[in-house]
Amino acid sequence: MSTDFVPETEDDEQPETAQEKKEGEDAATDAETGTSKEAGEKKEEAEFQRRYLNEKWYGRYGNNGAFLEYNESDEWKEVDEDMREFVEQLWYEQQNAEQQTKNYTWDEEKKEWIRKENAALDDDTIAEYQAHYGEQFIKEYDQIYEKMDAELKEKTEAKIKEVEEKREKKKMKKAGQPQQQGWIDMEEKSTAVYVSGMPTDVTIEEFTEFMSKCGVIQQDPRTRRSKIKLYLDDEGNSKGDGRCCYIKMESVELALSILDGARMRDCEVKVEKAHFELKGEFDPAKKKRKLTPAQKKRFFESQNKIFEWKPDKPRNYRPLSDCTVIIKNLFTLEQMAKNAALLLDLKEEVEQSCAKYGAVKKVVVYDNNPEGVVSVAFESTEHSDLAVKMLNGRIVDGRELKCSLWDGKTKYKVQETEEEAKRRIAAWEERIQKGRQGDDDNEEEGEEEEGDSDEGEGEDEETTEEPEEKRQKSEQETDE
Repeated sequence: MSTDFVPETEDDEQPETAQEKKEGEDAATDAETGTSKEAGEKKEEAEFQRRYLNEKWYGRYGNNGAFLEYNESDEWKEVDEDMREFVEQLWYEQQNAEQQTKNYTWDEEKKEWIRKENAALDDDTIAEYQAHYGEQFIKEYDQIYEKMDAELKEKTEAKIKEVEEKREKKKMKKAGQPQQQGWIDMEEKSTAVYVSGMPTDVTIEEFTEFMSKCGVIQQDPRTRRSKIKLYLDDEGNSKGDGRCCYIKMESVELALSILDGARMRDCEVKVEKAHFELKGEFDPAKKKRKLTPAQKKRFFESQNKIFEWKPDKPRNYRPLSDCTVIIKNLFTLEQMAKNAALLLDLKEEVEQSCAKYGAVKKVVVYDNNPEGVVSVAFESTEHSDLAVKMLNGRIVDGRELKCSLWDGKTKYKVQETEEEAKRRIAAWEERIQKGRQGDDDNEEEGEEEEGDSDEGEGEDEETTEEPEEKRQKSEQETDE
């Protein structure tokens, strides 16, 4: 079966025009007739196939014939041995692609391959699929899925078991059943060492300095004291032995290798792991109360900070607090009490005036501070230094301003007491009442002025009537 299947061109390839394709097919058919006569009777009986591969036409007789190449001289020539393997690979790839698409058709509207309606899933199609993808891949994927299912099943069972155990513990607590109490073996996790053979007059400071050579000594989370102890006799004198608890387990191993056999003054010291034994019966009352999760978190964070590495600060380093300027004597409490809008006005004025020295990030007015404090935060220390230089000693309303950089510790916010709050509210109520009385007085004065104006208009009318009467009388007298 001959085919004219041409593979899709890549983006950088130019598609073959219809005229070129027709000329190529005509030339190929002419050359086919010429070579078929030379090939002999066996090749004439075999079917000739041709395909356009790698921008050239290739052909062969049947499935076992040699690969032929259509050259520029319009002749079919056998492919060289160097190119034979490459052409064969391209040939079979193209052939497989043709076989895969024989049961599908291209839909121009949907822009996708659609299976033909009459294409049945027969044994040949299944065999072809397995030949391309292989049964081995299917088996491997089945094994992978089985393994994933088994792992998921194990995790699910473990989670269910954990949830059930938690439920049982909660039930026991609700039922009032006491949990099992007693000593717990913590020898494997213990970082304590027992030290003996020390001088009897050894002090806790000397013992701490001696044991600190191998690591950091742990602190008690409740008392914040080092967990190091000297054992005393009944009279309160040191027995020459003690216990030290480190933070890291590596410190224990280091102490066993370095301090064991070392000399403290004239005594040879012996260091070994601390072993704890139960003396008497267990007393729950002596058991220390457990730390809360928040307390544990804070304790371990502070403990881990000891082992953090921080680079040395540069010589020109300046803290972040140096970007904040503190201005004092900018206002008084009397001014704040009289004018409620002074707080906002001051904040706006300070921000505008300090913007000359650099970008202002934040302005805070501490209205209850008797020193009249205002803080201004700049983006850099250069701006804050310039502001201090320009504002320090300036006179405002007869008061000398004092400007300095914030030390990062002083708090300028003053909380108003209840008495001050009551006094302030009473003053405002009194001021509001005075304002209302002033408004009432103004209204009364306005009404009186209106009344006076009405009386004046009546008098004017009377005065205008008198000359008219005189004029009439004078006219009558003249007539007589």
